Amino acid sequence: MISYRLLIGISIAALLGVFLLVRSMHRLSLRAQFVVLAGLGVTIGFIFLVMVQMRSFPMWFGVSLVVIVFIFSLFGTRIFLRSLAQEDKQTEDEARAEHRCASEGSGLADPHAGGHTS
Repeated sequence: MISYRLLIGISIAALLGVFLLVRSMHRLSLRAQFVVLAGLGVTIGFIFLVMVQMRSFPMWFGVSLVVIVFIFSLFGTRIFLRSLAQEDKQTEDEARAEHRCASEGSGLADPHAGGHTS
């Protein structure tokens, strides 16, 4: 049987590892952020599977690991959605800038300009 000190150490290491992973998500690309979230979801499923299959697995340990991963998954999802919205806004701004440059170069009036009247 594994000692309780080791189990608590594993819980603290998992807490720190998942915290650092989610904290560093701001610098990752959207695809990498999605992979991190998928990995956290798989981790929750694996912990559930181990809890059900192993009789000697301490229930408090499994529950604490699932709670850690689940809570940080919520923060990770929030970061992912913010990054997604930010990238969408950047794409929209780039499209507006290209449209503005194209309309200025062609001499056509911008229908969205402030001085345009109907």
